[in-house]
Amino acid sequence: MIGKTFFNRAPLPGNKLSQLPVGAIKPQGWLLEQLKAQADGLTGQLFDIWPDVGENCGWLGGDGDAWERAPYYLDGLLPLAHQLEDERLLGIANRFIEWTLHSQQPSGWFGPESNDDWWPRMVMLKVLEQHFTATGDKRVLTFMDKYFRYQLQELPNRPLKDWACARGGENMRSALFLYNITGMNYLLKLCRLLKEQTLDWTSHFHIFPHIRPMQKQRPWNELEKGMQAEPQGLTNQDSAYYHKEFHLSHGVNVAMALKTPGVINAFKSGFKEVAAFKVGWGKLMRHHGVASGIYTCDEHLSGASPTQGSELCTVVEMMYTLETLIGLGDEFGNDLPDILEKLAFNALPATNSADMMLHQYDQQANQVKVSNEPRPWYNNNDDANLFGLEPNFGCCTANLHQGWPKFVSSLWYATSDEGLAAISYAPCSVNFMAGGQRVRLNVGGCYPFGEDIRIEVNTKRLAEFPLYLRIPGWAQQAMIRLPDGELMQLRAGETACVRRKWMGTETVTINLPMEPRISRWFHQSAAVEMGALTMCLRPEEKWTKLDEQNWGIEAASDWNYALIEGESMKPVFDPDKAGAFKTGDPVRVLVKALKLPEWGMEGANAAQPPISPRPEGVEPEVIELVPFGNSSLRISQFPLSTK
Repeated sequence: MIGKTFFNRAPLPGNKLSQLPVGAIKPQGWLLEQLKAQADGLTGQLFDIWPDVGENCGWLGGDGDAWERAPYYLDGLLPLAHQLEDERLLGIANRFIEWTLHSQQPSGWFGPESNDDWWPRMVMLKVLEQHFTATGDKRVLTFMDKYFRYQLQELPNRPLKDWACARGGENMRSALFLYNITGMNYLLKLCRLLKEQTLDWTSHFHIFPHIRPMQKQRPWNELEKGMQAEPQGLTNQDSAYYHKEFHLSHGVNVAMALKTPGVINAFKSGFKEVAAFKVGWGKLMRHHGVASGIYTCDEHLSGASPTQGSELCTVVEMMYTLETLIGLGDEFGNDLPDILEKLAFNALPATNSADMMLHQYDQQANQVKVSNEPRPWYNNNDDANLFGLEPNFGCCTANLHQGWPKFVSSLWYATSDEGLAAISYAPCSVNFMAGGQRVRLNVGGCYPFGEDIRIEVNTKRLAEFPLYLRIPGWAQQAMIRLPDGELMQLRAGETACVRRKWMGTETVTINLPMEPRISRWFHQSAAVEMGALTMCLRPEEKWTKLDEQNWGIEAASDWNYALIEGESMKPVFDPDKAGAFKTGDPVRVLVKALKLPEWGMEGANAAQPPISPRPEGVEPEVIELVPFGNSSLRISQFPLSTK
């Protein structure tokens, strides 16, 4: 089974793309440096320094945490270990895998005996799937079959509830994974049962009542701190609020749930399911979106102000949702990869320190101070935007690890006509089957920090297969040069199908012109985007260690500038600086701006961007914008002056 990928079986609708096995894609260039930083940082050290996922963890048979934290950790640790071929990390991951496989009871139930929640087992199933694709360990298939048969028998009497009820799409997706390998029909029956017990996200995204920031009507803080069940003693009215408002407006739930209609569409096709992501995502970004590519949720949907927070768990779960939907879809020419790249190259790296030992729970699009002070979060704590081990709450400490490794696994997909399709051109190597034989791709360049991509196609024997080369939605007048010198010019958002006979080592080059452009956001603010990158003003950062775990940051230079409407913007490329995020600026944009002395602070936040300011007696200055992902303090949504 190693090296195989699986497309939808009948009666599921056909899909043109399928994700490659874990380890088939390995990072190169700056992306390799990023994953090495992760392995040297928190992901590589967490087992030794954080008891929740350490030796006494419930998922190793101890009496420690037995809920979601170890499964979350493994969901990123395992693919990272395979992609880097890191024996130490593989050893840690395999200890959990072996314990889990041996924990299964004759009934099919598995996991720590002290916890009977369906939800953490949904996460562990994702881990086991990755282990199977990487190793071909057939024990996983037997294990999953026994568990799903147990679920089919048990769920009518013990249905999904609380987090599992909100996140049942994860369970359905795992059942479809096994179905596409084995073709066992009871799995489709299980999917229909799970759908009945999962919140109706399809209808919710079409209706989408949460068009304003959530208003805290009751003190719900105690409900956020890892509650596995509804608190006791609620009135009927409070109970209804808990389920309808708490779960439906919870940012991480929403990120996970955006894949649920697409998963359901695989076994219950319908117009509402097909359209739910596009409708729901459009409304989310319209009412709660910020320039980094994510929506605000601190912890619940919080409007479009650039000083509201976006939770790190939401970023990585939103990336996984997009990666899942790309494999479920039947079209190459959609905008899911553009959304994925924007998250991966902006929101994801910004919320980690350069050494990836520290992270924020909440990041802000306009963030000029990181401190333990009150902010208008919906219900997060004052420490939520500190850089630390577990600011606010430890779920992100456990869950952040999946972001980069799963992105690497999603750079290229197999196609149903025995080809390969590019989702992103970040530097990597691909080792997989195409046209009936083993093919190796080497993707060079420093994308997204440069315009030029070089793809070397290596085959030992003559092989005919297609390469599908995606042109991002922002790339105007993109150019592809084929090995024989033929040029193809494509429009933004198109996908080129390069079907030819390949032999030996042949090279395809792609040029994706990156011109700075303006996008508009909350309070008539303006963001500068260049390719897949959001650019920002990064003031000088003064870091202060607050305690053993947490750091604060203050701005040591001015940040309060307005861009000048209609002025030209100059990109500056320095590809030699392309490394892990926050280690150098391989691309910058020079813009003219006006200092706004009246734009100051509101508490611990920058005030809202002034609308169309016209400062008198202020001379234009040239300021330097850098990638959002390279900043820990920033202004990314600027006032736009008409002066």
